[in-house]
Amino acid sequence: MSLQLEYSENIDKLKFVGQLHETKDLMKRKLLYLAFFAAFVATSPATLQSQYLHPKVSGKETVIRNVVLMPAKVEIVKQSMKGPEGMAAESDLLSTRVSQLITEALAAKHVNVSSSAAAGETDAQKTYVLSDVQARYDALLPKIMKKPKDVKKGRFTLGDEVLNLNLAKTTDAIVFVRGQGQKLTKGKSAFSILTLSLNFPYLMLTIGIVDAHTGDVLVFATLIAIADATSQNEKPLRKAIEKSLKKLPLAP
Repeated sequence: MSLQLEYSENIDKLKFVGQLHETKDLMKRKLLYLAFFAAFVATSPATLQSQYLHPKVSGKETVIRNVVLMPAKVEIVKQSMKGPEGMAAESDLLSTRVSQLITEALAAKHVNVSSSAAAGETDAQKTYVLSDVQARYDALLPKIMKKPKDVKKGRFTLGDEVLNLNLAKTTDAIVFVRGQGQKLTKGKSAFSILTLSLNFPYLMLTIGIVDAHTGDVLVFATLIAIADATSQNEKPLRKAIEKSLKKLPLAP
C-alpha cells in the first residue's frame, strides 16, 4: 500500500513538473514574440499597408486628377477592464481628421479633392443618392477585402449607378474611406503588459478610389497604424496614409 502511495505521489510530481515546464515554455514564446513585436515597433513607424491598382491606373491609361471624397466612416472603441465601450464623438472627430490627412496625401500626388457635400445639390434626393452609393460600396467592400489582388485584374465595380451622383464632368474618381480601431485605458494597457496578451491600440483603414464614370475600383489601399489614433500625435497615422497611397501615380 505504501509503495502504491509513493508511486502515485511521484507520478503527481512528474505531472506538476511537466506542467511547470509547459508554462515556462509558453511564457518564453510569448516573451520572444513580445520582444520581436516591440523591436518591430521601435524600428519602424509601426504601420502596415498594402495597395492595389487597376491596370488602367498602373498603366497610366486612366489619370486621376480630380476626386470627390465621400464622408469617411471610422469607428473606434475604448477597451477598458469593463470591456469595450463606444466612442461616438471621438469616432466622428477621427473621421474628420482621417479625411483631412487623406486630402493632404492626395494633394501631394497633385490630386484635387472636393467633398461630397460640395458636389451638386444638397436636397433630399441628393442625400438619398449619397446614402445609396455609400451602401453599395459597403456591400462590395467585403468582397474586395477577401481578394484585394483582384483589383489589379479589374474585377470590382460599383456599376454606372455612380452616375446618379451627378458629379461635375471633370471629376475622375470617388474616394471611400472605412476604418475601425481601438484605444486602451491605462488599466487595460497595464493588464495587457502583465498578461502578455499583446493587446495594442490601433487603427485600420481602407481607402477605395472608384471611377466616377464607370464605377470600376481603380485603387484599393489598406493600412494599420499601431498607435492611439485619438491622440494629438498624428504622425503614425499620417505616415501610414502616405505610404498606403505611394503607388498612386502623380497627376500631371
